[in-house]
Amino acid sequence: MTAPVKPAARYIVHALGLALCIAGVVAWARLLQPPAPAVPSAQARETRADPAAEALGAWFGPGELRANVVVKGLIKGEAQGVAVLSVNDAAARAYRVGDTLARSVTLKAVEADAVRIDKAGVVERIAAPVLPQPATPGIARAVR
Repeated sequence: MTAPVKPAARYIVHALGLALCIAGVVAWARLLQPPAPAVPSAQARETRADPAAEALGAWFGPGELRANVVVKGLIKGEAQGVAVLSVNDAAARAYRVGDTLARSVTLKAVEADAVRIDKAGVVERIAAPVLPQPATPGIARAVR
């Protein structure tokens, strides 16, 4: 015959089981928690090249005015056109005639195949890239 379990021992077993359940929940919560984002160190930030500082150095440095303008697209209208330009390797934006592209650089005119910009009083013509014409006009069936 077995001796009956004392009530105090029963409570200890229940408390121990509850503590093990809580420990399991906490352990799984920590395992399943997403990792914290890494904080960049000050030393890593110093080693990166700063494109804004390079652009400012080009603008305010000695020598002639530097503005690299690349024509990405043109829309010629009757009154005035719109040019899609990339200035100093920045993302392409739409500009109208008279808009300022950079310090002392304005869009003077939009032509059918080029733009004219005014660089501190000197007008420069920049040709638009020529796109190849498709072999067959209209909609062509894609080859599978």
